[in-house]
Amino acid sequence: MYYIPVMSLRAAILGFLSIEPTSGYTLKQRFDGSVRSFWSATQSQIYRELHALQAEGLVSVETVPNDGKPDRKVYSLTPRGRDTLARWLEEPLDPLVLRHPLLLKVVFAARLPPERLDDILAQYAEATTATRADYAARLGDEQIFSLTRSLREHDIWSVAIEHGIAWCDMELAWIARARERLGRRPGGKRWNRKAK
Repeated sequence: MYYIPVMSLRAAILGFLSIEPTSGYTLKQRFDGSVRSFWSATQSQIYRELHALQAEGLVSVETVPNDGKPDRKVYSLTPRGRDTLARWLEEPLDPLVLRHPLLLKVVFAARLPPERLDDILAQYAEATTATRADYAARLGDEQIFSLTRSLREHDIWSVAIEHGIAWCDMELAWIARARERLGRRPGGKRWNRKAK
């Protein structure tokens, strides 16, 4: 069977549709309620991918009447879509390429007043603390876990959310160290490389 390689957004859509057929609108809610911490998607991106997946025969669509409202399009995985998802799950991962806007800003922040850089780090710490609280709340959210089909799947989803909590803890620890270290040396001398 011909295999169409998929990227992570497409794979996530196939994954959600493997749990249950659903509309594009509900898919966006699924993203926001479960995997948003490590993979986000806009409504337009989801619809664009759904149309492409349908054109490639990986999903099918059924129009469902909706009691006086516009008809709903409900998407389902085709056998070809299930095969594609299964193959994607087996593929080795490429190394993670980190893009971290805060670190890029810090690298070029030597000319910022120390208190301004500290403010930036403090704001990031505040946002990260809020994100951590969001992850922790998800661990106890019955609505998220109501989609799981087995205890193993429940544990897998829990472990994924716990990764978000651990990542936030690591970021917060780094921020605390950075603020302490940079606060001690607001200006400092330029480091000069010794001649060999």
